[in-house]
Amino acid sequence: MFINFNEIFDKVIDTIKNSQDEVLSMYESVHNECEKMRVELENFRIRVKFLIDEVEYLEKEEKKSKEKLAFISKNFHNQTEERIKQAYEDAKSIQVKLTLKREEEKNIIKSRNDLEIRLKKMNDILEKGELYMSKMKSVVDFLMGDLQNVSQKMTSLEAKAEIGMKIIKSQEEERRRIVRDIHDGPAQSMASLVIKSEIMNKLLDKDIELSREEIKNMKKILRTTLRELRRIMYDLSPTSLDDLGLIPTIERAISDIEYENDINIDLIVLNDTKIMHPLVRITTFRVIQESLNNICKHSKASNARIKLDINKKRVAGVVLDDGIGFNVDCDNIIKGSLGIGFMRERASLLDGQLKIDSKIGEGTKVIFAFPNKEVNDEG
Repeated sequence: MFINFNEIFDKVIDTIKNSQDEVLSMYESVHNECEKMRVELENFRIRVKFLIDEVEYLEKEEKKSKEKLAFISKNFHNQTEERIKQAYEDAKSIQVKLTLKREEEKNIIKSRNDLEIRLKKMNDILEKGELYMSKMKSVVDFLMGDLQNVSQKMTSLEAKAEIGMKIIKSQEEERRRIVRDIHDGPAQSMASLVIKSEIMNKLLDKDIELSREEIKNMKKILRTTLRELRRIMYDLSPTSLDDLGLIPTIERAISDIEYENDINIDLIVLNDTKIMHPLVRITTFRVIQESLNNICKHSKASNARIKLDINKKRVAGVVLDDGIGFNVDCDNIIKGSLGIGFMRERASLLDGQLKIDSKIGEGTKVIFAFPNKEVNDEG
């Protein structure tokens, strides 16, 4: 009996794509709801600030009214009945206003806290949605990779699937890192600007000085967002690798990291022979870049060192630090780290090796080596 594998795969892909569209629709709905909640939360924060100011003002007025009553009580016989009555009524009025404002402040703070909790839960749902969409996209990309004449290629499918999944895994990890960078940086900044623009619209007719202060804050956010976007663009494709070469690009990355972090990084180049293929050059840079990122994020190191030996046969290097280190034997740490898995996959695809040596309290060492040869770009 002849089985039409192409038809089966087409149906599977259509089903997955439909599910992907449904998940995307739900994700967009949750995302829009989160944006509304952020605007509402910012409005709550403004109202809380105004209420706190009002309560402080009323507390001062209450204090003045008590002092006035104390003065009248001390000089009771010298006061007119009308003045005594007016003082007591003023004091009572302020107390009532203060009680109401305190109750309003208490209620709005509770509403704000409840909204913050709801927003956190919604953000957790968004993160899970991103993960599900990423997994589904990986499956679709893999299945659509090469479905022509599947029935004639079943004997070699396992080997191709293993290689294909390695490539897809590396690509997806890179995409997730980029999405995470954009989400945590420019996307958050842009969302903040949207909220601030709405606040500005409300403040323009009420408080000019506060409006000017908000404009200054918006300018700072815009500058930071532009800097983040330029960094992400550079991370995606460091053009200096082609223009200047590997070593100057590494030196530039070190300079940027030292400027943004309290860490000293030394670069030692034993040999600087020409690297035969751009893929080997970019992989060497990515491994060093990811190692430095991990040092900055996790190691708490004060010093780091990079050693490079590029000869005609191989590209070898070591990135080490004097940080807190970790237990390499703990599989959960290695498997759970996208950065470490990403580096290993890159090394494997170039027939290279990558080893991580670390002990708690003794820093971490990343050792790598790739053949310095032409690479097959296919696939």
